[in-house]
Amino acid sequence: MKKILCVLGCLLANQVFAHPGHDASFTAAFLHPLTGWDHLLTMLMVGILAYSLPLQKGLALPFIFVAVFATSAMLVSGLHLETHYTNTLNQLILVALIALPLMHLSVVKLSFAWIAGLVALIASVHGATHGVELDVQSGGVIAGLLLSTALIHGLGFASAMGLSQQHAWVLRVFSFVSGILGTVMLLQSI
Repeated sequence: MKKILCVLGCLLANQVFAHPGHDASFTAAFLHPLTGWDHLLTMLMVGILAYSLPLQKGLALPFIFVAVFATSAMLVSGLHLETHYTNTLNQLILVALIALPLMHLSVVKLSFAWIAGLVALIASVHGATHGVELDVQSGGVIAGLLLSTALIHGLGFASAMGLSQQHAWVLRVFSFVSGILGTVMLLQSI
């Protein structure tokens, strides 16, 4: 099993970090979160985590994520960070990919305030990363990013809803595998 995870980590290593160089269009921004496994898995996990909470609190998580994501992205947009700062942001995204499954697997032991705070922190890192990589000052770019992010959250929520009755174990396995993949990728990036 360890060999499979290491091979998977090696194969995905260049694919996982957000990819700079997209043009400043709605379509490119919409596709941007879909082009890195770390971003995609994180946003799916936020949706799954949201479903694990009582409905009103759960539905607040994607809204918190999107609001903080947008604010963070716009605050850092246009900054030209040195490579080591960008690498640090990407490593923090991998830490988030470890933290979200841990939160999902222990959601009953955590207060909503802690969960919401951690989701906001994770969103700020994602927003900062995207803000550095894309020109989010453009209305089309920020709209594409936010729409894609919200849709991925919704997909995670809908998947959790569909699987929770008969196949809840699939959600736990998905969380576990996401966390392991995040760990492997983080170790590989150090």
